[in-house]
Amino acid sequence: MALRVQGFDHPQQRHLFFNRAALIALDGLTMLSTLGSAILGDVELSGDAKLVIPHGAYRHHYSVDGHDFRFSDSCLFLPEAVGRVTLRSTVCAATVISFGSATLLPVARAMAGSRLEESSFAAVLARPALLDRRRDSRRDRLHQQLIEALVFVDRSLRIGAELNPMLRLDDLIRRLIVLLLVPDLLDAPPAPELEEEPFVHAELVDWLLAHLDQPISLSEIEQRSRYSRRSLQYAFRERFGCGPMQWLRQQRLARAHAMLELRQARSIAAVAQACGYLSQGSFSRDYRLRYGVPPSRTWHRYSLDPS
Repeated sequence: MALRVQGFDHPQQRHLFFNRAALIALDGLTMLSTLGSAILGDVELSGDAKLVIPHGAYRHHYSVDGHDFRFSDSCLFLPEAVGRVTLRSTVCAATVISFGSATLLPVARAMAGSRLEESSFAAVLARPALLDRRRDSRRDRLHQQLIEALVFVDRSLRIGAELNPMLRLDDLIRRLIVLLLVPDLLDAPPAPELEEEPFVHAELVDWLLAHLDQPISLSEIEQRSRYSRRSLQYAFRERFGCGPMQWLRQQRLARAHAMLELRQARSIAAVAQACGYLSQGSFSRDYRLRYGVPPSRTWHRYSLDPS
């Protein structure tokens, strides 16, 4: 994405122009945050679709294919077909998430199941749109959740921590984008009663247990389950009393507990990594919440070495 400056809203401040930017790539997503002076200019866009998320209460004015979008606290979606926009902003403060539109389709299909009209969804992805949170309380909640995810990314990077791929933040962000574009997916009818005793496919459970040490997203579970988002949640809660991601976390901790008891690794850090944790700190926190003691207590209790 390249910016060609044409002018400023305040000509007397031209010599004070500044801009700061930070860029991060996250499994097919690119997130660019920028903070700078008031600006009027043309923005040449790459082939990816974009979601523009403004910061603060600053006014943004985008001219896109003959359409004007004015906003300060809502997201603007720009499809892949848009090659250039004219931008005017009182302060250039926003985060721009870039992604391939095609990467949203399997996520939307996994979430909606047979309810997804792919031609309608493709039409949504083909046109620019202001996702106004003031006119739709559902979008307001989704906007807040997206901001929280971005704040988590920012705080992690500020303290020098790596983004744990086990969290599958890329999937979370894509799911929020899909719902911002089509909030009606949130209004799915209640899950129907399953004809048989509520269950989760045995092959799905077996696959999850065999891949506890690998990043698994909610969308991937939905795809493998052949359930819609609502039906999958229903089936897991009926059988296990919790949602699929909570169940997955429980299984990882149960495996870690067994490995600590049997001393099946060289160290606690190795146990954490084998059970899907890249941070020993987050593993210790979750383990203590589940078992009431730190993993070191279990490790030493079952150690054959008196020391």
